[in-house]
Amino acid sequence: MRGEARTAEQGRARTALLVRAAAIAAWLATGLAALLGDLIHPSLRPDDDAAQTAVIVAMWLAYALVLAALLLPGPRALTVVRIGVPAGGLEAALAAADSSDLVAVIALFVGLVGTLVVLQPLYAEAHVNAASYGDERRFLLRPPGPVMIALIVPVWAIAVLGVAVGPLLLADRGWTAGIVAAAVGLPVAAFAAHALFRLNRRWLVFVPNGLVVHDHLAVNEPLPLSRRSVDSIGPARTGTGAADLTAQAFGMALELRLTGPVKAGVMTGRNRSEERSVTALLMSPSRPAAVLATAERRGLRIG
Repeated sequence: MRGEARTAEQGRARTALLVRAAAIAAWLATGLAALLGDLIHPSLRPDDDAAQTAVIVAMWLAYALVLAALLLPGPRALTVVRIGVPAGGLEAALAAADSSDLVAVIALFVGLVGTLVVLQPLYAEAHVNAASYGDERRFLLRPPGPVMIALIVPVWAIAVLGVAVGPLLLADRGWTAGIVAAAVGLPVAAFAAHALFRLNRRWLVFVPNGLVVHDHLAVNEPLPLSRRSVDSIGPARTGTGAADLTAQAFGMALELRLTGPVKAGVMTGRNRSEERSVTALLMSPSRPAAVLATAERRGLRIG
């Protein structure tokens, strides 16, 4: 069993390395395309030569920040990557729409590939597990359904536009509008980025003694569950009476059945919680099959 677990862990590490390498390669290819072609859309290019230089320098600084986040994984880096890589892909798409240049088309392709990679749950887990401790394995939980439908894309757009609009106006000598846009946009962008960062800190964590539900949207503080307190884990049963900690997420829910009641501070509102005694709970990891495989390798019964 230990040999199988070690082999599985080595396979997981190789897969995580491959998806991270794919994201880095796509971002480097995007940078190379930017060096070889003109990928700045006319709407982002001021008339003044000095202002154009300022915009180009700012874009390369943003590119370097995202590259650093790709190379130095972690939950905060994941937030930077998931904001920056799609933004780079969008700029490549605008450039390709404005030009039939082959370099712009290649940039669009690699930008799309990079965006698809960094949005994968497996890639995200590679980031959050880079900051894990010892024999600990973190699995991201799915975003709440309403957030997924109505908020993630607008919040991402606010983060990008809040950072970009003010400096672009200032570079184009729109002093008053630029100052106002920067004064309002930068704090709003920071708030939006923090909201996305908090979504990246919702985990089901396997630890040597059992597991921990780390989800500020479901419980008021991390909920540790020892191995002895867990009866089984498996797909949720129809009509189950388990405490719902899925935060209305879409997709398969897993049911964690306990050997006895456990006290949990279940969130009932934005800043409200209620202490309940639970004997089973529901959660929605992004990769339920991988969670079940890890649980089985760690000696938990699959129900």
